Amino acid sequence: MLDIPFVNSSFLSQFVELVLSRGGDADALAHKVGLPSEAINGAHMPIPFSQFIALLELAAEELNFPEISFALAQRQDITILGPLGIMLDDSQTVADAVDVIQQYMKIIVSGIEMEIIENNGLLEFCLHCQLPSLYDKPQFQYYLLASIAKILGDITGKKYKIRGCFFTRVESNSKKIKRFTQLLGCPVAFGSDQIKITMDSAVLQEPTVGIRNYIIARMRTFMDSQEEFIKQVSAVISIFLASGKNDIDSIAKSMGYSPRSLQRRLKESSSSFKHLLDSVRLTHANQYLKNTQYSLTDIATLLGYSNLSAFTRAYRRWHGINPRNARQVIELSSKE
Repeated sequence: MLDIPFVNSSFLSQFVELVLSRGGDADALAHKVGLPSEAINGAHMPIPFSQFIALLELAAEELNFPEISFALAQRQDITILGPLGIMLDDSQTVADAVDVIQQYMKIIVSGIEMEIIENNGLLEFCLHCQLPSLYDKPQFQYYLLASIAKILGDITGKKYKIRGCFFTRVESNSKKIKRFTQLLGCPVAFGSDQIKITMDSAVLQEPTVGIRNYIIARMRTFMDSQEEFIKQVSAVISIFLASGKNDIDSIAKSMGYSPRSLQRRLKESSSSFKHLLDSVRLTHANQYLKNTQYSLTDIATLLGYSNLSAFTRAYRRWHGINPRNARQVIELSSKE
């Protein structure tokens, strides 16, 4: 198990643009919390949840922008979930889509699980968080609920509205509560016993044609060239690495291919699944080694290896040096 909860950097999509719109420097903010520039500039990589929230908290303070989490979530759409978008293409109803999301959250973010409870015509999306150090951070709960609300809105359409958003943190300022109601587009409640979103349960039977057509349109742009296809497969591999589901069967299924078809398309692009898997692992390994917050065991897990020894053997094959020594070289060069 990974020692620290992580979230995929895809959840920082649009962060750079948002910070620029407020006259800020996104790279400088990322550097201050120990995140590499790749994490905010399109790379798909797991990052510590603590750094993700620290970045939002810092931006909120330095840009005098306490609503940054709501603004970020509003700029994003369901594509922040990466290959989940493709997986949702098989969903015929909202119930199907919600089931996929519930399972997939364990891959794209650790430390959070979503429980869905249906009771007397009301549907509750309860978010269980194993993140005690982050639980009371304002931007943590703001972004968590705002992003889930946005994704649910994308899937369910305009017919069914969110009935309520519930925060466990306390807020007594009536003006702020009114503002949160406006930002989320639904009633809000603070001091709740759990973080959750409620909707009418009838939404589960609604067809997902609208979101499926949207997903198809968005993904078509990735399929237009062989170069983009290679980038897409690499991005999907990146997202799946930490889950341990980095075999060709899992990656192909998430992209709507059979393993044989995926391998054939990669061969047409003068590549192979093994080559891409090694390439993605090598790129991420070097990024993680620069971050002292990750232990070598953490890095092995993030790269989808069953143990540190397997990672060490692979890294020595790539670079002719073990990762521990490579980290020492990186640390020395950074001090020069």
